[in-house]
Amino acid sequence: MSELVSVVMPCFNSERHLAKAVRSVRAQTYQDLELLVVDGGSRDGSRAVVAAETALDARVRLIENADDQGPAHARCTGVRAARGRYVAFLDADDVWLPGKLATQIAFMEREGVAFSYTLYRRMSEDGTQVSPIVPMLSWYDFRRMLGHRGIGTLTVVVRRDQLTDEVTSIWLRASEDLLWWLLVLRKGVTARLVPEDLARYRDTAGSLSKTRRPTLEAVWTIYRDRLAIPLAARVFFYCSYAIDSVLRRLRLWIAAVAGMGGANASALGASPDWDRGAPGGR
Repeated sequence: MSELVSVVMPCFNSERHLAKAVRSVRAQTYQDLELLVVDGGSRDGSRAVVAAETALDARVRLIENADDQGPAHARCTGVRAARGRYVAFLDADDVWLPGKLATQIAFMEREGVAFSYTLYRRMSEDGTQVSPIVPMLSWYDFRRMLGHRGIGTLTVVVRRDQLTDEVTSIWLRASEDLLWWLLVLRKGVTARLVPEDLARYRDTAGSLSKTRRPTLEAVWTIYRDRLAIPLAARVFFYCSYAIDSVLRRLRLWIAAVAGMGGANASALGASPDWDRGAPGGR
């Protein structure tokens, strides 16, 4: 029997791209899933989009997050409502390729892995252009993640029992996903890469991930205040993290200049079905 996967999707005024994100989940070849769209009081048509998708597929559920305090808080709310053995994450402007969950869950079940992630590409806001594959290490433990730029949250699947109250009681305005993964890995878990390109991160205006200085400041604060890493080790890991962030961007730029980027999104797996609906529920 397949295991239920709970997909948590924070949503706030996400009408523009929300339907495509939801349909990329509904279009998964792995069918045993629930999609929890956690809405933080959207004032646009987001809830109407979710209602339309729910009418087509009972696996889609809207959760009203009345005390919304940003996407991290929405993820906490979604995880607490999750019924699956596994939890996956997708923001309301990103998309998955259709085989993403099937490939990842098969790997985790076969290898006995509690935490996995995949390769992904960035795409333009209109979805027509994609970057080279974002460079990623093949595994992370606690120490390795401290010193390296982290995983794409849109690619993560983690066993629900790893997301304890210690993890899901924390929500920050920046880099909260890094803290979550560090808290999981600190328990002795090793995160493993599924070496396939299975997701698309949308570069949108005003994205928190584009604001490098606040992100780096948040990383330092996490190391100092949340993890209480001694000063010498903190400086070492922080400098390693910052250097790795620069090197990752440099490798992406070199690959793009070499002609590996800028391809049409549909040629790299973006399904036209995302604009026309998707298969029904269980």
